[in-house]
Amino acid sequence: MKKKSKFLIVLVIILSFSLILNVYFGVSSFIESTYTPDSEDRDILAEMTKMVIDNEEYQEIATRETVYAIEQGVSRFNVVSNPSSIHHYEIQVQTEKETYIFTCIDEKCTDVSNEGWTYSRYSEEEPILPLNKNN
Repeated sequence: MKKKSKFLIVLVIILSFSLILNVYFGVSSFIESTYTPDSEDRDILAEMTKMVIDNEEYQEIATRETVYAIEQGVSRFNVVSNPSSIHHYEIQVQTEKETYIFTCIDEKCTDVSNEGWTYSRYSEEEPILPLNKNN
């Protein structure tokens, strides 16, 4: 009887550990998939980046501030709206002062607009690469 109970305890511990690991990896995989663009997302974001560069708001920002980076992003974490909505895509233009967030103005993405801004890491930190300051 003692061998059976020890075996059951070890079995329960192993099964519990396995269940915990599976839940952890499942949740982390789900969260990563909400922020990681797939190949279709990358195509949409590439076209949106071109639209941002051609946009008048971007041109105005680029004339008065130094643009260090343009970052593409997707966030499907908003469970209220449609997960396939074009409004989950954003292009972040990072300058030395702020990061400007461009998104589509409508569901067909006929144009993009600067819909917000946030802190830029370049306001207090140096660029990672030795960028030419003459630009």
